[in-house]
Amino acid sequence: MNLQQLFNRKIFRIPDYQRGYAWVEKQLNEFWDDLEEIEIEKDGKLGQHYTGTIFLEKSSIAITEEAKWILDSAEIFDVIDGQQRLTTIMILLHELILKLKIEEGYCEISKNELEQNYIYRSKLNGHSKIYKFSYSEKDTNYKYLLATIFNDTKTITDGGFNVYSKNLEFAKKFFAKKLESKPHGQLENIFKKISNCLQFDEKFIEIDLDVQAVFETMNNRGRPLTILEKLKNRLIYLTVKLPSTNTEDKKNLRRKINDAWGNIYKNLAKNPNNLLDEDEFLASHLSMIKEPKEAVFSEKLAEEKIFQMFCNRADKHEGEDIVSYIKIEDYILSISQSSDIWYNIHNSDYLIVKKILLLNNSREMKVFLLSVLDTKDNIEILNTLFNNTEAILFRNKVNGLWVFDERFFAFRGREIYNKEKDILQVNTEIQELLNQKPDSERLISSMNDLFNYVKGPKGFHRWGALKYFLFEYEEYLRNKYPHDSEKIKLDEFEETTIEHIIPQNWKDFWSESVNNFTKNLDAEKKEMAYKVLINTLGNLTILKKGKNSSLGNKPWIDKKERFKTGSFNEITISKKEIWTEKEILERGFDMLSFLETKIEGLKFSDDKKNKMLFYEDYIIKNL
Repeated sequence: MNLQQLFNRKIFRIPDYQRGYAWVEKQLNEFWDDLEEIEIEKDGKLGQHYTGTIFLEKSSIAITEEAKWILDSAEIFDVIDGQQRLTTIMILLHELILKLKIEEGYCEISKNELEQNYIYRSKLNGHSKIYKFSYSEKDTNYKYLLATIFNDTKTITDGGFNVYSKNLEFAKKFFAKKLESKPHGQLENIFKKISNCLQFDEKFIEIDLDVQAVFETMNNRGRPLTILEKLKNRLIYLTVKLPSTNTEDKKNLRRKINDAWGNIYKNLAKNPNNLLDEDEFLASHLSMIKEPKEAVFSEKLAEEKIFQMFCNRADKHEGEDIVSYIKIEDYILSISQSSDIWYNIHNSDYLIVKKILLLNNSREMKVFLLSVLDTKDNIEILNTLFNNTEAILFRNKVNGLWVFDERFFAFRGREIYNKEKDILQVNTEIQELLNQKPDSERLISSMNDLFNYVKGPKGFHRWGALKYFLFEYEEYLRNKYPHDSEKIKLDEFEETTIEHIIPQNWKDFWSESVNNFTKNLDAEKKEMAYKVLINTLGNLTILKKGKNSSLGNKPWIDKKERFKTGSFNEITISKKEIWTEKEILERGFDMLSFLETKIEGLKFSDDKKNKMLFYEDYIIKNL
């Protein structure tokens, strides 16, 4: 059937448990190409294009008393599959109708009648308007679709904006641009293609009966389904098959599944600038509740395991019970609640959590955070644990001071979730690791190795935790300026870069300073001395990326002036009249003293500081 027939006497709703609008430019271009490829035949008729199957189910969405008049002329259906295509078509149709003046139409159908057929139906008294296609009113994008996409001036959005609303807006602009400047005849041709040439296979499913058919069909569709999508359909299917469970309980469980997935999709798409991957979330949650062979499940192994947990013969798989009402209910409650925490982990206002993720953004660490935050322990206990976690992670990033396998946190997270250990016990373990006395000699040796590293002998500039350390040092310096506010925030971490104060290309403006430092050395030793001076800790600072490119290889007088209005790192540097090895050494000593406060038990003598910062005795003698 064509679109005109599909919309006859039907109202479409996208249930709130469905994933939101996910098509982006690639899919929109493919859809537009399909439309353009529909040919006009010799007799003037347009060709046909098979668009796919639309699975519909009689809607369970409640309708208000005020809107019940529509039931005399139409039925309301939930779109179980096909929502991406149908949403795309509706956005394009709306833009086509929007191009018409009030007295115009397409194919001898007036603008008003087209709106009534495809966009909305109005009651004669004008007090009620029913959209032919929209989301469930519970969906976070319901008001956005009406107000922004369908230009409904009487609908006020609640300010929510997520990746799905972002995609809706992009599609609207995409089609508006495609239709821009096209004459009426071409617009009418596009309308004909949409309303008459696109062919749909319409299928209805009875509530709670034929869900497995939908699952199998969806699973073989062109767009690959995520594990999360397939799992939802699997759970619904298994709900139908539950033995010794009455129909009302099955319906109730299905509703809980749909509510859980609605909450999950909402949280994963809540931040339009940071869409969270569905399968990574599912694999991480599974890693928290089940023990994998490795520290965490990969997406592939997670898919394999989750469908062992939820299959007709789950008890045939090691460690699994048969599928029951309680097993499904417990799982969906856990994963739904975890999606709230997962969102907060990735969009946290909690400074210490941000620091932890900057040091270790692995899935192992996220599993740990997921389980810890799920405990809802009081803030004092959490602060103690998180501060110790940050301390041990930083120590593990300091070359030569590694004290634990980073899989440690995934294992502890799982133990916390399964109540095999509590937070206080895990905190004690971390504290014991922190109490291990650091070996300063091994630290110096490991850092010195960076000056001969085969992939780039760049000394401290090669240290993986350098930027994090400079941000921590920034906070330490800020305490020396009690009346000043932050100059650079942790949220700007990705917007900063590391700057060499004496630049790597020093010969244009810095020859005098560098040559004075190396004047007593032979040629071979001079080369190493240059490298050490440029890349030692005291000669490195953080700058905003734009500022870094503008300063480049400028002389000290220019850098000094610009540094005066920068971070506390820069301000402190700018107070020096000149910048030579003496100032670099002094700053390096202060930074190592700060490092001692970051790592309990670490202590450097002045000789060790010299060795750490300047590598070889022959270089140190020139200081």
